Amino acid sequence: MMLNRKKKIDQRILGEVLKAAREERGLPHEVLAEVVCLTKRHIKELEDADTFLTFYSMAIKIQAAKRVGHYLGLSEDQYLKYTE
Repeated sequence: MMLNRKKKIDQRILGEVLKAAREERGLPHEVLAEVVCLTKRHIKELEDADTFLTFYSMAIKIQAAKRVGHYLGLSEDQYLKYTE
């Protein structure tokens, strides 16, 4: 009997895209953090997407990235990478 397994889809934040968009708009970490209700540390961690120190879960980190990306005028496919 063959089991029907759901494929697991992972999301990865492309921090370099968020950083480039922030810098292009001339926004310091502190200013961006204030307008999206995060901390400077959160913004820095989103831009260095390989770290996982200040967020409680990856789901929360993804939601924060979406908030930042939306504020910066980016579409999700620009800064989120989906893999199976």
